[in-house]
Amino acid sequence: MRLKTAFLSLALLICPCALCYGQLSFSGVNGERGYAALRAYYRLDLDNGFVFTPMYGYYRMTDKEIDEAGSTSRYGLEVSYELNDAWHVMAEGFWQPQAVGYQAVGYAAGAGWIPFYRWGFFRNPLLNGYVGQTRYRTYVDKRGNDLPGGSFGEVETTAYVQASADAGNFNLKAAWQKVLEYSSQPPANVTFSWANIPFMTAVVQGFVKEAAALRISYRTPYITPYASLARYRYNELSDTAAAVSAGLHLHLGEMSLSGGVEVFEPRREANRRTYFSMSAEVEF
Repeated sequence: MRLKTAFLSLALLICPCALCYGQLSFSGVNGERGYAALRAYYRLDLDNGFVFTPMYGYYRMTDKEIDEAGSTSRYGLEVSYELNDAWHVMAEGFWQPQAVGYQAVGYAAGAGWIPFYRWGFFRNPLLNGYVGQTRYRTYVDKRGNDLPGGSFGEVETTAYVQASADAGNFNLKAAWQKVLEYSSQPPANVTFSWANIPFMTAVVQGFVKEAAALRISYRTPYITPYASLARYRYNELSDTAAAVSAGLHLHLGEMSLSGGVEVFEPRREANRRTYFSMSAEVEF
């Protein structure tokens, strides 16, 4: 019910935002045992070099309805400024209020570079990179029991790089993220409630040490099929995990709708998790 309410609220934003110049986007997934996740942002271009992008994220771990039982939210804002045709700078921050035994705050800064407009088959390349910190606070162990001493604090310093380019009707994207430093080694019995995997809507739990992902899509006037592959590794494990996604975008004027599937651990029957995704994007 909470996920449906969030989708309806975002849809109602379309009318008042019609007088602005920007882009409204939201995507969600649903999985087993009532799992649901939602990500949304509104990109507001002020036409003076500044772009403001408020963001919202939510997920529910179980089929229970109240926040304290299994759901949490994140609120964020990204601000970017175009220095010239080739360079822009950006800064962002987020806040995750305490819920289900966890809370966090994060901030990052970086830059984007357009090295050329065309080189052979490649057009519109873009390279983004940033470095940031996330400050976690964990109050429970992996079983949900209160931690001795009240809580565990952690500061995580992370680097993230993403590259994209067009090749004919194809769009290619690659992303890499890595934790450069933990302020202290996380205990074996402690996890965290929110970890992002590039190009995936679903949220995973744990301290993700490193992740790399590829995404390919093929644009036509009416539909755009896409597929993604991600590999990632948790801090306490040496083995890597995998996630794949695939789907189809349907273009309706200034609106784009999509449906697809995300599968985590596709080759491991015991740990496999499957999520069905849907998204919508509107430009004003």
